[in-house]
Amino acid sequence: MKNKKINLKYLFLIIPIGLILVLSLTYLANKNQIDDEINWMTMKEKQKLNVPLENQLPDLPNGCEVTSLSMLMNYYGIKVTKNELAQNIQHVDSFTDNGRYRGNPNQGFVGHMTVANAGWCVYNGPLYNVARKYTNHIVNASGSNFLKILKLVSDGNPVLIITTTTFSRVNNMQTWETNSGKVNVTPSSHACVITGYNKKKKVVYLNNPYGCQLP
Repeated sequence: MKNKKINLKYLFLIIPIGLILVLSLTYLANKNQIDDEINWMTMKEKQKLNVPLENQLPDLPNGCEVTSLSMLMNYYGIKVTKNELAQNIQHVDSFTDNGRYRGNPNQGFVGHMTVANAGWCVYNGPLYNVARKYTNHIVNASGSNFLKILKLVSDGNPVLIITTTTFSRVNNMQTWETNSGKVNVTPSSHACVITGYNKKKKVVYLNNPYGCQLP
């Protein structure tokens, strides 16, 4: 795979799970609609980026996020491994303050990545921070709508997203009381990398850190 010039590209993190603040302003609503239409019209009909595929197993049974980040960074020629990222990312205990609070995935990976059924997840902040140890060219684009995500891919940027293991809505969302407030968490949390799409086929291509490409 040919290395790409890092100063011409940016790595994108997208965390679509969360609350959306809706402002009832006509101008903003119209502007968002126009932006969506522009994104759709200026997107290529199809895109498929050659992002290297990695498998989180067997080393990191709970390490989908750092494995996805490793795929993203290696696409740009940044030589780093999933295990190195797992060691360098911030970690927090599953319970803190003598069991009073749950760990906060906004502060670090909750639990243990290397022990099956002993770890939860990590959100965009700690992922962004560990990536910054290797490059300044990373963008935390959390909160972007789906068309903007696809526009980034159309422009040649694979995107790391945090979704669920079924890539759909789940009914097992939990609200944790942490030492810095309430956080929504699901045991179905899963990260992957969007590598392409096809408008005509209405398909989005993913690198799944279980070592497979979808669809």
